[in-house]
Amino acid sequence: MMLLEIEHQLTFQYDTFVNESYTELRVEPRRTPHQTLQSFYLAVGPPTAIWRYIDWNGNFVHHFGIPNYHDRIEVATRSLVETHPSGQALADATDTLPIADATGPLLDFTTFGGPVIRSFELEMLHREAKVPTEAPLGEQIKSLSAFVLQRFDYVPEVSDYRSTTDHLLAAGAGVCQDFAHVLIGLLRLRGIPSRYVSGYLHVESGGNEPSQSHAWVEAWSPTAGWLAVDPTHDQILDERYVVVAHGRDYDDVPPNRGIYRGKAGETLHASVRTRQSEERQTFGLQDEIGELDVPVFPEVPHSPQTPSASLTDDDPQSQQQQQQ
Repeated sequence: MMLLEIEHQLTFQYDTFVNESYTELRVEPRRTPHQTLQSFYLAVGPPTAIWRYIDWNGNFVHHFGIPNYHDRIEVATRSLVETHPSGQALADATDTLPIADATGPLLDFTTFGGPVIRSFELEMLHREAKVPTEAPLGEQIKSLSAFVLQRFDYVPEVSDYRSTTDHLLAAGAGVCQDFAHVLIGLLRLRGIPSRYVSGYLHVESGGNEPSQSHAWVEAWSPTAGWLAVDPTHDQILDERYVVVAHGRDYDDVPPNRGIYRGKAGETLHASVRTRQSEERQTFGLQDEIGELDVPVFPEVPHSPQTPSASLTDDDPQSQQQQQQ
């Protein structure tokens, strides 16, 4: 068991003023049998009303709009999550293919679309893996995950949030988002329902890599249920992982998604910090909404750096955080 405090900060900086921005966030950890959310805090600047709903996958979504002119948006979240061992093992999935009950809601997790492309290159990669389709399901999942890590290099900044499985196959390198997508593609080629999971991975300070917004895969076994595996590290999940959202692929669960009106360049800075905590709550879940001191203006504050032509462009722009 581990008690983790997670801080996730986002800053959207614009090189001139924009207006009518709309932002959607998936940053609140889920409640699962393997983790307990004790508190969640969300603050946004410029101050504005924040709304919350549950999407079709059961993920928590916060959204807000800023109608006035602004040149940056800041988001700060803090979660306190108690994680528990799952008790699941890939060896528990003794099923064999085909999976007879991959119907109904599971169909969404067997079909291709979005960034997971059924291409000739993906099918050739599947053949290259040489994992027997008659092996127990858990063994297939484990072997395909190991193959992905062996076959591709982890290299930041060779892909972005729009990258597809074809991009990874062409580049031979990517980040966790890419590794998760290609493992999902390999599993779906076998008819194994699989879904993309967005969350956090706690890394002890002093390690070789920072804490991060992370992504991994869950595959469905009729006998064992959803089984999680991290192809970026080729390991089964432990108490260091915190689940935020799951969907068919990244497009269902980006940490942030938004649009704004104005001809402005945008820079997104994202940071994640995790630490083990002793601040255990003895009462029910706390949800709290706060405000950050970021100014807005009813009219554009004109300056030599604010060209008026940039304020008349009505094309919506967007930016999303890639998961590393």
